[in-house]
Amino acid sequence: MHVMTLLKADMFDVEIDGKPASIAQALPDWNPHDRFGLVIDDALGGIGATHLLQIAITAFYDVKPSRRTELTVYPEIYAFHIGKGYGAHAP
Repeated sequence: MHVMTLLKADMFDVEIDGKPASIAQALPDWNPHDRFGLVIDDALGGIGATHLLQIAITAFYDVKPSRRTELTVYPEIYAFHIGKGYGAHAP
């Protein structure tokens, strides 16, 4: 199985300021050309954003459902490490 078939919007409970919300509210005006990036400023900083990353992947496929059937289409996800070198490609 692949995330493009496994991740669905109804699998997530989204909250904004402690109130129920939707992925569309968390990522307003998401469109087929959007990309997602994390800014990481400490050694384990990306860990706390894993669910946010998953809803961005879900939004990527939901905004253009044909992506779920095209095995060669993957979301572009970026991690920006600031401050020190963190991650597998850091010096």
